[in-house]
Amino acid sequence: MVAVPLGPAQVDITGVRAGDRNEFQITLTSAGKGLDVTGMTFKATAKLTKTDAAGVDAVITITDAPNGVVKLRWPGDAVRTWMGSSVTVKGLWDMQMTSGTNDPLTVVAGEFSAEMDVTR
Repeated sequence: MVAVPLGPAQVDITGVRAGDRNEFQITLTSAGKGLDVTGMTFKATAKLTKTDAAGVDAVITITDAPNGVVKLRWPGDAVRTWMGSSVTVKGLWDMQMTSGTNDPLTVVAGEFSAEMDVTR
């Protein structure tokens, strides 16, 4: 029997701070090469639980489409609003890629933790 893993890559995000830029880069690959994401759209959201209605959305910028390079940024003010009065939060996140009218493909998922900043 052969197992075919259809799940997303596991990427846990820690150290997100309310008020900070919270930006990082991801390179999507397939068979060891950059995945051409020309024409694709991306969406990423962090939530406390999978079923929560409220969450915080990332700002995603494709910086090198032919080589699968995207930047994700969790806007500090949006993180602060989402956290409310909590000093720290732990939850989940994922990022989906969509092409045209096809079903989205969840390419990355994992745990997500954020904390309130000190300097405001």
